[in-house]
Amino acid sequence: FLETRRYAALKGATTEFNKMEGVTLDPQDKKVYLAMSYIEKAMTPNDGGPRDDIRIAELRAGGTYELALAEGVLDSEGKPIESDWVATRMAGVPELMGVDLSEMDALGNSADPDKVANPDNLSFSPAMRTLFIGEDSGMHANNFVWAFNVDTRKLARILSVPIGAEATGLQVVDNINGHSYVMSNYQHAGERIEIKDAALKAEVQTLTDRFVAAIGYIGGLPGVGAGQKEFAAR
Repeated sequence: FLETRRYAALKGATTEFNKMEGVTLDPQDKKVYLAMSYIEKAMTPNDGGPRDDIRIAELRAGGTYELALAEGVLDSEGKPIESDWVATRMAGVPELMGVDLSEMDALGNSADPDKVANPDNLSFSPAMRTLFIGEDSGMHANNFVWAFNVDTRKLARILSVPIGAEATGLQVVDNINGHSYVMSNYQHAGERIEIKDAALKAEVQTLTDRFVAAIGYIGGLPGVGAGQKEFAAR
């Protein structure tokens, strides 16, 4: 009970996952989405540990994984697992894997700003068929909240927070009194400011306060329910 991770390893489970963060469920397709903020260290090929189950290339920008769930699964001893929601396969979502840059750009990005970097908070909207992703990245100058429709496979930035801040508190509410809301907050603005242009860096520093945080939401969205199929499809 007190050493669950160690006990799992003794039973044959891998303990190599690195910086695992948010988890959310798509109950219709029976899939779990899992944020791996950084893909490095024990997840890469190595000779330093007792096991080497995971052998993938380092990706410091991280990515989001998809786990397929099933029923009737047997455990390692051949006994049935009493659950209809057992993960049987785990793979990275190609559209949601970050892209490391070879060097930091002029604005302070060391990961491609057109791709998700260091995903943290996840929230899935069954009505909108959309996965929402909030970043906690030191590789993007400004962290974003993204929307990824699992049917159209389209990815879009929907919110940006001040430089150095983390996008946190992500929650999607499909229908309250006929409206939908995307809740998102930010904290520690200005904690990391790495901009090559000295004048721009000085200006940004005068506009940020690392001790300020804010709670907010995107509102005004029509509620998604029966009779709102067109909005959900878009």
